[in-house]
Amino acid sequence: MKLTFGLLGVFAMLLLAAGSTRADSFDVSLNTSSLSGTQALVFVLADGDGSVDNTVTLSGFSFGGGSATGSADYLGSTGVSGDLTSGITINDSSLAFAVFTQDFNPGSVLSFVLTTTNNFSSSGFAPDGFEMQLCDPTLTTCYSDSADGTLLNVPLTGSPLSPSSFTLNTANAQGLPAPVVTPVSTPEPGSLVLLAAGLLGLLFVVQRRPRSGSAAV
Repeated sequence: MKLTFGLLGVFAMLLLAAGSTRADSFDVSLNTSSLSGTQALVFVLADGDGSVDNTVTLSGFSFGGGSATGSADYLGSTGVSGDLTSGITINDSSLAFAVFTQDFNPGSVLSFVLTTTNNFSSSGFAPDGFEMQLCDPTLTTCYSDSADGTLLNVPLTGSPLSPSSFTLNTANAQGLPAPVVTPVSTPEPGSLVLLAAGLLGLLFVVQRRPRSGSAAV
């Protein structure tokens, strides 16, 4: 009986996981071999719809021989925590703009994992948006061939995210190519359903198996 209830519990949890909304994760990399000296990374999460919140986590930072320097600065933002060493969490629940910045010494390649929720209320003014900038340490000049000063930005419209959802910009004056965005592999909901079905089949076999010591007919 305990085994039966245990399998039923696992089955239920897998079905819930298959049907629940999951965050989208992407590997982001940028060739920074053209840069030298201290630079500043800036991440911004803008609250466009004012109704539902989103959370972006940035983890696994690698600098290709470079390193993070100094301390993180949130520029008065709430809903921001962490740094380039431990990882960063940005939430837009408190302010129109949540901002993170920290200096780093560039190496050959800057890379990290971006994971974001993707909530949007159609009653809002515009979707939330996440952007990445790379600037000089004073934040006076941000490197981009786009007028908005970003190397990467993505609107969180609630539609499924893919690498094509991102706007990726070069910065020719600094010799920077556009960042490269690739999806992080995660189990598909369909595979979870198949696993749950397999466990249900195992439950059926266990239920049908004769108990030891029962008389043969």
